[in-house]
Amino acid sequence: MLLGPSNRPTPTFGILAIFFLYLFAREELSMKMTSKRSAFTLVELLVVIAIIGVLIALLLPAVQQAREAARRMSCSNNFKQLGLAMHNYHDTHNSFPASAYTPADDPGYTYRAYSAWVQILPFIEQNSLHDQLVSSSDRFKIIWQSVAQRNTKVDAFLCPSDSAYPSGSPGCNYGVSVGTTRSYDSYSNQNGMFRGPQKDHTKPGVETAMRDITDGLSNTLMLTEGLVGDNNDTSLMNGNSSEPRKGSTVSWNQFPTQADLNTFGQACAGITDHNGSNGQYWITGLPSQTIFNTLAPPNWQYPNCQTSGSGFASDRDGVYAPRSRHPGGVLVSVGDASARFIPETIDLATWQNFGGRSDGKVIQLP
Repeated sequence: MLLGPSNRPTPTFGILAIFFLYLFAREELSMKMTSKRSAFTLVELLVVIAIIGVLIALLLPAVQQAREAARRMSCSNNFKQLGLAMHNYHDTHNSFPASAYTPADDPGYTYRAYSAWVQILPFIEQNSLHDQLVSSSDRFKIIWQSVAQRNTKVDAFLCPSDSAYPSGSPGCNYGVSVGTTRSYDSYSNQNGMFRGPQKDHTKPGVETAMRDITDGLSNTLMLTEGLVGDNNDTSLMNGNSSEPRKGSTVSWNQFPTQADLNTFGQACAGITDHNGSNGQYWITGLPSQTIFNTLAPPNWQYPNCQTSGSGFASDRDGVYAPRSRHPGGVLVSVGDASARFIPETIDLATWQNFGGRSDGKVIQLP
């Protein structure tokens, strides 16, 4: 029996009951007839067809909702496992991984950096892949584009609610938070749980320890989700998308107001030049690939946007809001490794403070 949210039978149950009572009554009547068994009349057939049509119309949305509930649960479990993996990494190395690590032999290009996901592979039962990758990359001395393992699919980095990346690349739906800042390659400007390389590349990747998160682990965002692109830089995707537009400048770096975001977002919405490679590789430490910030709320009404143009992916500063196919918000992993659903209607100041690790602001998550 299908039950509604108040534990009462749904209209589907009532229609089914009426339908079966009708069949039972008709059978009883036919058994009492002394003549040969009667056939369905045209009116009866039309009634049955109409009832079946109504049942299908009622059941299909319920089936879709059940499927999405299962997908969302799977996605939530991924966040729990990834959050625990981050804590296990911290137990081993006394810090969380950096958001990106530039290769030693080519430190001048941050778009060739390795992501935080590479570091936690041993903690999500991907030891073999980690060993192969470290060996192939000679411990991050060469660029990630040179290793075949970049195309390996890892289910732990994929949300079943989203579609697959179309070109045969592994895809990635999850990323670390660098906080409420548009800077992605300057660790001194990043106030989130994760920090990346220094802009002058003197530091390949800066790791953050629990002692640095003075706001408390349960008050700080760790991981969140994004959507994969369509591998098409010519046409824009329809609807909610993580693909970033290119080239809208701003004067602020941290904690923009709602008015600041509206002005920036409206300008971005008029730009068609974009990257369609978001969410293509879990191996690379770039915004819209494995890095997001908390400048704008989840499922922001405007498109994600860089502050300047770029080549492959989003190796530029910008607004990279988390996004998902879950109705009404996004899933996250909090600093204490718990999984939460954050509604897209969350107060902007609360969301921005949630992204900071040491701003001293007390928050109350919805």
